[in-house]
Order: sequence, then C-alpha cells, then structure tokens
Amino acid sequence: MIYGILRWITGIALHWFYSDIRVVGEEKIPVSGPLLIAVNHQNALVDSLIVVWVVPRPIAMTAKATLADNPFIAILFRILHVVPLRRVSDEAQKLSGLPVDRSRNVGAFKETLNLLGRNGAVLIFPEGKSHNEAGLEPLKTGLARLALQARNEDAVRGLKILPLGLVFEDKGTPSTVVGAHVGEVIEMDSWPDRDPAGLPQENAKRMRAVS
Repeated sequence: MIYGILRWITGIALHWFYSDIRVVGEEKIPVSGPLLIAVNHQNALVDSLIVVWVVPRPIAMTAKATLADNPFIAILFRILHVVPLRRVSDEAQKLSGLPVDRSRNVGAFKETLNLLGRNGAVLIFPEGKSHNEAGLEPLKTGLARLALQARNEDAVRGLKILPLGLVFEDKGTPSTVVGAHVGEVIEMDSWPDRDPAGLPQENAKRMRAVS
C-alpha cells in the first residue's frame, strides 16, 4: 500500500520535471519470479525513481549506506526496503588509512538473497557509483556473484537478470526526455556452471546494448 502510494507520487514528480519517459521493450520485464535489475547509473537518486516507475512490481533497492546518515532518508530506506551497501571508498574515508573490512556487506548480501528466495525483485547499479561519463563505466562483480550464489548455494530457481538502460536527453534540464530501454534477460537456470567468469562480461554486454 505505502509502496504503491510512493510509486504514484514518484510518477507525478518525474513527469513534472521531464516531458516524457519513453519505455522501449516493456514487454520484456518479468512481472513475477526472482529478479535482479541491472541499471546504468548517471543520475543519482533519480535513476532509482525512474526504475520504480517503469517496472510494474515492487522493487527492493540497494544504495550506499552513507545516505542513511540522514534521518529522513533512513526512514525512507525502511519503508522502501532499501538494502544499504558499504562502499570501499566511503569506508576508507572513515577509517583514515586502516584496512577496510572485507566482510562489511555480508548482511546486505544475505538480505538480498533472502529477497530473491521470496521471488522478490532487487535493483542494483553494477557500476557502483553515479557518474557523468558517457557510456557504461566498468562493472563491479557483486551482481554476478549474487546471482551465482542465489542459484548454486541457495537453490533459487527461475532467477533472471534484467538489463535496463536509462538514457537522458539532458538529465538536469526540465522538460527533456528520458529513455528507459529494456534489454534481453539472462536466464540463470540455463547459465552454464562451467562459465561463471563469463557472467559479468555477458551482463556488461547486454547493459551496453541498451545504455
């Protein structure tokens, strides 16, 4: 109920700022079953809002943990089931040269796996940061590791990875157009065990095709 209301408000806000959000390939979006949504990341929080508007099912999101330092954002995180991730760059700043805890996101991984096990949809930005560069930045391996662990260790069946590319005419200018391009899903049930290292490359290839 609350998610639906916030999604409705999000749609109003987005269409107030942008003249149009054009979705290409909407029919490819899985409406049920476990789903990892892999999205390029060029417009900070706005990217998440657009995906929430475009994908017609409840989505859990991942976001950098430092955002929850704001009490209002922390409340929104709880309402929207946002999974906070502790980035290496943020942790390094806090620790002032001390080694970063490699197990810092174990809880976040476990929560995400639990969501997938309950047939949930989770939004992930594999680039690991919002940026202003043209095209896709090098991808982190976290999404691929999650997908393989969900299938191989947690026995999550029917898991799909959905590439989704957001293309802005001019992200900071009102009355411009946003394109949301839906790519071809990766079916984890049929991904070969002999090629786990190829999954990040295949995901990057399909993301580049729509970004």
